[in-house]
Amino acid sequence: MDEAKAKQRKDPTKKPARRLFIDLDQWWEVKDPKVECSYPYHPDNDGFISLREWLAFQLVCRKCEDAPCISACRYEALERLESGEIKEIKRNNLLCVGCKSCALACPFGTIYFEIIPFLTFKCDLCEGRLKEGEKPLCVHTSPQGAIEYGDLEVEEEKNQHLVGEVIVQMTPWKKG
Repeated sequence: MDEAKAKQRKDPTKKPARRLFIDLDQWWEVKDPKVECSYPYHPDNDGFISLREWLAFQLVCRKCEDAPCISACRYEALERLESGEIKEIKRNNLLCVGCKSCALACPFGTIYFEIIPFLTFKCDLCEGRLKEGEKPLCVHTSPQGAIEYGDLEVEEEKNQHLVGEVIVQMTPWKKG
């Protein structure tokens, strides 16, 4: 059994951690999913967009060997990070100009135009709201059940994955 799987196993003595849960399957079923974010600056470009981008690169991206998205970016804003068997495509927000060449070059269509904004902001899980005992704003304004926050653990049998401190439910992509 690999070490990562062993760490994800439930420990009956351990209390679940307070985490954000995003059901991407349900999210993508909604025709025009809108969610509010408490980030006060650039209201059309909130932290939730950045969170979706990060999750897409972690779970949806096919991590192609030749990675046409990387070679299509003339600003060298995308890079491949490799650590053992883990491969990741990451966008450098300081180099990205929002031209969306990477999205056009992706042969699988997994880089979505709407999640590659010119300006990005990191989701802080509404730190101020949490201190006041409230849930993140995106939880209250998301399509029903697509985003939750609470004492949660990963349920692998439901196609849930722990990405950083966020639990994501998504039907896995399988190479055909």
